[in-house]
Formats: sequence, C-alpha cells, structure tokens
Amino acid sequence: MKDYIYLDWRKYLYIDIINPKRTINKVKGIFKPLKCYFRFTRNKYAPYPVLWVSKPAYIHIISRDVGWKDKYDTPRFEHRSYIWIHIYDLNFVWYWDLPLHDQDYIDEYWEQVLWYLYYTNTISQGLSDKLSIEKAKESWPWEDYKTKKSSWNDKFLVK
Repeated sequence: MKDYIYLDWRKYLYIDIINPKRTINKVKGIFKPLKCYFRFTRNKYAPYPVLWVSKPAYIHIISRDVGWKDKYDTPRFEHRSYIWIHIYDLNFVWYWDLPLHDQDYIDEYWEQVLWYLYYTNTISQGLSDKLSIEKAKESWPWEDYKTKKSSWNDKFLVK
C-alpha cells in the first residue's frame, strides 16, 4: 500500500499571467481609454479574441498584454489584451477593445499607440527625451495612397 498519492497538477492546471493592462496604463490620458468586454462561450476551442494554449490541461488561466510584431520597421497589431479562464469546455474572456462603432479602427489604434511608445525616440534623437505625441505624429511613416497625406488619426487622442 502506498503512503502517498502523487498528483501531477501540471496536466490539470496551466497558469500563465502577464499584466493585460500594462500597455494601456502607459498611454492613459494620451490615447482614449478602451472598454472592457466580457465573452462566454461553451466549446472546446478558444473563443474570440484569438487565443491559444501550448499545454494541454483541464483548467487554463491566461492573461496577455497587447500582441504585436515589428514589420518593415513599424509595429503590426496581432491581438487585444485579455484575461482568459478556460475550464473544460467553458471559456470566460475579458478583453479590452474600442467601442463597438469603432471596431474597424482597432489596428490603427494599437499601431499608433505602439508607434508612440516604442518608435518615436531613436538613439540619434536621444532615448532619454520625453515622449511627445507631436513627435510621434510627425514621424508616423504611413500615408494614404490616394491623398499622399499622413494616415495618423487624431480621433484616438484624448483632447
């Protein structure tokens, strides 16, 4: 008879937590705040926003900050900030997003935020300089292909 029972909890519980509001908090008062939405689904697969799990388990607790990558020396938005609790086939997701009438602009919003935070100051400009929304707006590299004017959108800024 065994004196103990060994339970490998890793196959039952997977926890991976990063502050989902880390980037949102950095631009508070400069860019318009995002709203927190809740979504519940009942299926074996991850709900919207795009979520994935690298380890099989019965219970997952995962939170992520905004996902992005660098492409052609500019930021590209990948996924929203979220908190996801997955229990068997139940999914509880809290995610931060623009209001429903602005959903088409979510990529632009996050790419402007990321440009402001990480691409405005270069080594030649001095990394110790304070971040400036005007400097970010002037250095924004994208332009409308029809009008040849900057595609920077001021509607995301707090007036």
